[in-house]
Amino acid sequence: MLGGIFGTSVTPVGGAPLKKNALGMVEFNAAATRTGADLPIKYEVLGSDMQLVSITLPAGEKVISERGGMMMMDPSMRAKVNFDNMFGRCCSGEGCLMDHYTNHGDAPATIGLTPNFPAKVIPLHMRGEDQYRTKSGAFMASTGDIRVNFELNTFVNCCFSGQGCCNQTIQGEGTAFLAAMGTLMSKTLAEGEVIVVDTESVVAWQSTAKLGIRRAGSCITCCCGGEGLFNSTLTGPGTVYFQSMSYGKFKRAMTVHVTKHAAAAGAAGGIVGAAVSAA
Repeated sequence: MLGGIFGTSVTPVGGAPLKKNALGMVEFNAAATRTGADLPIKYEVLGSDMQLVSITLPAGEKVISERGGMMMMDPSMRAKVNFDNMFGRCCSGEGCLMDHYTNHGDAPATIGLTPNFPAKVIPLHMRGEDQYRTKSGAFMASTGDIRVNFELNTFVNCCFSGQGCCNQTIQGEGTAFLAAMGTLMSKTLAEGEVIVVDTESVVAWQSTAKLGIRRAGSCITCCCGGEGLFNSTLTGPGTVYFQSMSYGKFKRAMTVHVTKHAAAAGAAGGIVGAAVSAA
């Protein structure tokens, strides 16, 4: 079984108590496995970075994932594409269709899924009344009866919160897996408690929490401080999830790096070419 292969070099978190850091947040232990061993459909999150989710499905059960997320699976798993709620998925930042894997065997089977960019994984254990709002495109995979949709942002949040016109919504019964980058942290806000966050660092928040904005500072700070005009705010009650490095920020940094190296290589090539022509 694939589960045995995936589990050879990791240590489960088990029932270890979660400790809050100086910011009052709980940091995910990225060097260990986050498990859902007590759930009807069992899973493990493996690796310290660019993580993998190993999901063990009983006979007849299914998992839904983004296109191209399958790394390896047992032969009893069968794939097809799922076109449910295409409009809602597209507006939420996902593809119009998703991959749908079902265990057609008589025994439990395991599948390994990965994010479509260099990311870590946040598992959300959902009950029927639970609902989360997430960053556009954060959804990676789900087990059980999880529905991915969208809702329109307010005009102010649409323009300044960093979340765009639509928030992705996730609700239902089961486990949803989100993809995010860098160091991942969560914080459970009390009623009326507020936290101020960089607009790109917000990954997900319970629907009971309220997303808002706050001016980043004075006019000089807004222009020169590097945080733009506004920061995001989240007001409790509810649990919120953060990332230290968004995919957009990562791409911008890599673009600058590649552009500089390409320009340097072009300049060196021009000098060599001029020397050859002169000879």
